[in-house]
Amino acid sequence: MINIEEKLNWLQPILFKQFKKTVQQKQLAHAYLFEGVSGTGKKELSLWLAASLLCQEGTEKIPCEKCQNCRRVFEHQHPDVIEIIPDGLSIKVEQVRNLKAEFSKSGVESQQKIFIIEDVEKMTTGAANSLLKFLEEPEGSAVAFLLTTAKQRILPTILSRCQLVHFQALTKKKLMLELETKGLSINQASLLVQLTNSVEEALEMNENEWFQEAKTIAWKWFTLITNKDSQSFVYVQTTIMPHFKDRDAHRRLLDLILLAYRDVLMIHYHTVDVLAYARYQKELDHIKTEYTGTVTIQAIETVLLSRKKLESNVNAQGVFEQLVLQLMK
Repeated sequence: MINIEEKLNWLQPILFKQFKKTVQQKQLAHAYLFEGVSGTGKKELSLWLAASLLCQEGTEKIPCEKCQNCRRVFEHQHPDVIEIIPDGLSIKVEQVRNLKAEFSKSGVESQQKIFIIEDVEKMTTGAANSLLKFLEEPEGSAVAFLLTTAKQRILPTILSRCQLVHFQALTKKKLMLELETKGLSINQASLLVQLTNSVEEALEMNENEWFQEAKTIAWKWFTLITNKDSQSFVYVQTTIMPHFKDRDAHRRLLDLILLAYRDVLMIHYHTVDVLAYARYQKELDHIKTEYTGTVTIQAIETVLLSRKKLESNVNAQGVFEQLVLQLMK
């Protein structure tokens, strides 16, 4: 079993320290809303807190992570820890009714009951309204942890009845390490962490065939442009437009090109943090010798201006063709 405490110390050191103190002082509230992008430790902290309430050892190190109760909590097998996830695309009113029925019961093995509701923003209106009664009038020794990546979609009445806890997004380096533990290579992760702060979204993008082809096309276009190859203009019509078919895709293309120029700039000024195109380090080093820092900055500004044109609903093919001409001057 993984060491949850060690992981939380790594993911959310400040927040975890605060909650350890809260647990030691026995000052947990009855309802929390944990909000932040996926992969930031929301579920891990809710399980750690559940275990702290059910731990059998009663030592200063709470939870001990070794006793039977702790193990069952972390293995999702404790009868007094009820976890709810969306049924399909939403959390339905029947799920919350069942949850409320559980609230009215004593714990199976203790007086304590813990409820963890993931993706709470996906509750139907009926389900959300049904949950309000417990949040207004909690019964017995029950604690609820509501987890969300989109607090703006949650009813204000629910927000007002929970203690809101924000989970900081992971740094790019931490996100890369997290993705590596999920089986991604450094080369795969290095680009993804530039495009999202979410572990879940990064993993989805990595499995997306359209995205895999998109990044290959974007890099080829970038190399054609930086080599001042006249084919870069034709490439827009023959390859880019057939693959990048809507506004979101058009924006994604410019993001990918922008990251390539950013890599060149970081290499030029020796300020490399995480290269988006780490797998093309040699090619980037060569391009750096052909571009001054000033020229690279101008190229970045040109790409950003093209992004603004897209937002103004200017024809995408025209924007991309004009971008080629400007970058190849």
